Amino acid sequence: MELIEKLKIRYSYLDILGKIIVWMVLCFILPYLLNKLLFLFNIKSFSLVEYFHVSADLSELIFKPWSLLTYGFFHAGLWHLAGNMLILYYSGRIVLDLYGENKFLKIFFIGLLFGSLTYLLSYNIFPVFSGIKPPMIGASAGAMAMFIFLTAHNPNLTFRLIFIDVKIIYIAGFLILSDIIQIPVGNSGGHLAHLGGAFWGYYFNKQLQVGNNPGDWIIKFNYYINSFFKVKPKVKKVYKNYSVKSNPSKKVDQKKIDEILDKISKSGYDSLSQSEKETLFKAGDN
Repeated sequence: MELIEKLKIRYSYLDILGKIIVWMVLCFILPYLLNKLLFLFNIKSFSLVEYFHVSADLSELIFKPWSLLTYGFFHAGLWHLAGNMLILYYSGRIVLDLYGENKFLKIFFIGLLFGSLTYLLSYNIFPVFSGIKPPMIGASAGAMAMFIFLTAHNPNLTFRLIFIDVKIIYIAGFLILSDIIQIPVGNSGGHLAHLGGAFWGYYFNKQLQVGNNPGDWIIKFNYYINSFFKVKPKVKKVYKNYSVKSNPSKKVDQKKIDEILDKISKSGYDSLSQSEKETLFKAGDN
């Protein structure tokens, strides 16, 4: 339990980008470890990812509405995970520094949502996908939303690619064109989801430019999730007795006080002797 508490403390110090990457890595490792554990106990394995991937089958989606977002934390392989983490980290770090955590959350999570909705609509509208209901996983739509948002913010921003500096606008153009070209080739749902995420990243940037800031529900969602990982400090309760013991030395004769007050009313405060003033002062303390 002590180890868990330490991990929770370290997790709490991460920014939102670090927390998302941690969850992506955990969601990649845990299904693999679970199946190995089931094998050791001779228990039939099952796919944990099935409960979180998004499906084009609407009858399945009804029972897994969370999959519209959770699919983004699972990946098909190490390179799939690494590629998305790379794009998300470098573009997300800049966005986080420029716009803060709340807007970062809106870009990433709503980017995932736009990606899954684009995928769902495409597979249920276009005849070419008739009868095909493949599942989808991967954070590409959220990463793409982040990258295109940054591109819309500063198209002249440059990234160092091996030995040359390349403007982000050219990289973004290549990524979008690549997705469009590859739609008929394979992984059509994934490429369509990328374009859905890209649209949200561009749209959100333009909304900010005109003074709008949509997507506040994501902030509430993040607060709810983080509530499970907040570390409650161990507070030692100390009970104090605040009862005041009477001090006989401070008790003043009420009759004497009345006499002093009468004297003040007749002759004024300056007519009091030093001892009378001290008596009146002690009475005020009581």
